[in-house]
Amino acid sequence: MSSSSPLERALAEITEKFEALGWQERKRIAEGALQTNSPSKWARVTGGLVAQRNRYLNVDPFAANRVQLKVPEGHDDYINASPIVVRSSKTGTAKNYIATQGPKDNTHHHMWRMVWHECASPAVIVMLTQPYEAGREKCYQYYPDSMESPQMVVNEHDEFGDEVILEINLLSVHEDERSRSTVRELEIKDRASGETKKVWHFLWPVWPDFGVPEGPYKHLLANLIPVSEEKNADETNPRIVHCSAGVGRSGTFIALDHLLTELDAGALDEIPDGKDPVEETVETLRAQRMMMVQQDSQFALIYETLREKWVDRWRERQGLPPIKRAATDSGRGSSEEVAGTDTKRSGDTAEVDERDTKVARFTSDPELEAELRQNAERDAKLARFASELEAELRHNAAG
Repeated sequence: MSSSSPLERALAEITEKFEALGWQERKRIAEGALQTNSPSKWARVTGGLVAQRNRYLNVDPFAANRVQLKVPEGHDDYINASPIVVRSSKTGTAKNYIATQGPKDNTHHHMWRMVWHECASPAVIVMLTQPYEAGREKCYQYYPDSMESPQMVVNEHDEFGDEVILEINLLSVHEDERSRSTVRELEIKDRASGETKKVWHFLWPVWPDFGVPEGPYKHLLANLIPVSEEKNADETNPRIVHCSAGVGRSGTFIALDHLLTELDAGALDEIPDGKDPVEETVETLRAQRMMMVQQDSQFALIYETLREKWVDRWRERQGLPPIKRAATDSGRGSSEEVAGTDTKRSGDTAEVDERDTKVARFTSDPELEAELRQNAERDAKLARFASELEAELRHNAAG
């Protein structure tokens, strides 16, 4: 990775790129709002029960790219969910997801109907929000919480008159140490047919309403990706990913999943000049669901995570020990509550830059602090050496 690699973007350049992505987003939304003879592919869903079923009025799927509930004719098939597909530039293999909002009390049975019809067994749901944050509901608790009350029945009132009444049974619950997520093994049962499906539900409750994952949890986010993928039936089976609005944290998770897969496949080893895989991935996601990777802090987190994983991969190839990373305080960013606005973004870039360049202070463990500083200095030298070596190799190849 050269010193000018897109994975080493400065914060100011990352912010500039994020603003450019925002401009493209606004153009799409404006085009979708135009009244023309032929509907735009960016048109939003309107009418019907959309407003009642949406958690936020300004976040909904594109009409041309949305999951449609399988309901009898004459009933409203709307759910705030978008199918997402990303392809590897190395292998062409596609990964499939469904990005959706956190269910509401009046829509949680729609969530399970979608899982039942759209996913094979075993299915995976990744939940990146707590039900309540800062005293406000971010997601209705649509799943059995503990073995003390292990069953939930949804759609008992048979809203659509097709007798799709589902039992959600909790089989087990445990904490996954690799990702610090709460893992629930669930079984969905169709009362009418007796058919069942298994669902693995991952609750990752440490992504704060304001900002990005903090301290050690920032590094554990990358572990949640393979842990959830291991439980999925296969790559064609869409993993359902949601936070509250289903765009910010959800988009960041999906972008990281795709880009870390690209990194492991070697697709990011040689990045042509003028290309930025992070920027391109976010643009690809936003063309399928608005506002994906909603905040500048989430956008920057993708670069940071990829940098760290690239270094880890390089060190492993060189036979070097892994880095013991500090728990850093990254409080940048803003709440997904005000979806689509910049009113709560961080105000002082200089303070952010200064904080991001500091090694975390471990006042209770000075030996660990010293070791981390030594690791940082050594890795800086190794990175410079790798950059110089790559430049020399390119020069020789050109000659």
